[in-house]
Amino acid sequence: MEFGWFHEDESGLAEINITPLVDVALVLLIIFMITAPMLMQGANVQLPQTQPISKLPSGSVFLTVTEEGEIFLNDDETPIGLADLPGRLSPFAELGEAVFVQGDTAARYGDFMRVLAAVKEAGLDNINLVTEVDPATRR
Repeated sequence: MEFGWFHEDESGLAEINITPLVDVALVLLIIFMITAPMLMQGANVQLPQTQPISKLPSGSVFLTVTEEGEIFLNDDETPIGLADLPGRLSPFAELGEAVFVQGDTAARYGDFMRVLAAVKEAGLDNINLVTEVDPATRR
């Protein structure tokens, strides 16, 4: 009488079909590859700081917005008026320069947005915001 899957005359071991295991593993790998970059984006970022960058990349324009709303261009220590900013930036637009905007954490949002609008008005499209990551969240 035969019970189960094996007959008494079969002496070989049963082989495990690993094809479904590989399929499931590949599907999980794809899911993790898609979701991992989404998990890396977070809101744990320290707001921009007023520390000047020690070495300016060549061919770049740096704008600094202070707490009082003053605007500084590159290493110049005299503030620029908001109305004068597009005129001062237009020569850089012809060269296709990149603009790096850094602002004090206490700077008013409206002042910062007006500076960004003036940069766009001058014809500069490559605008970068300078920030520092919170050391507690840095990995």
